[in-house]
Amino acid sequence: MNGGRTDNRGISLVELIIVMAIMAVIVGFTGYGLGLVSNKPVDECAKRIEMALNRSRTTVMGKKDAWLEFYLVDGRITMKEVIIEADDSRRASDPVTIGADNVGMRLTYSGGSVELDATTRYVGFRRDSGSLESKEGDHVYITIEIYKGGRTRTITINELTGKVTLE
Repeated sequence: MNGGRTDNRGISLVELIIVMAIMAVIVGFTGYGLGLVSNKPVDECAKRIEMALNRSRTTVMGKKDAWLEFYLVDGRITMKEVIIEADDSRRASDPVTIGADNVGMRLTYSGGSVELDATTRYVGFRRDSGSLESKEGDHVYITIEIYKGGRTRTITINELTGKVTLE
């Protein structure tokens, strides 16, 4: 006789189901967290550009002239803000890298679109109305798409009012 002891070799079906449910929850949270991390560079870059556009538009309403310059340096989106003061002196900020590696930028104008490359692209606003205007012979860009992999954020600029919207 065993003395009341049972032989407990292996696991029961209930135990197996509980372990699988716990593993599914852990995998789900891990996948969700990794998704947030991979979208972060696109979201941060788009937010920085939106803030810079709004700041430039506000600046141009109180100064003589101002615009933003965008270009790629070592494959990363770089931005510089240029302001013409009341005494006609030109002041440019130091170039700021605002995009992580492999984050791309597409600028759309009424006749098409261009991918950002080493060529400088200008976005400027009119002093009298705050509406968009071209600078240095460049196009008037009405949307800016920031993307990496399957994630895209779009910044829309109203051509007549200059209102900046991040979608």
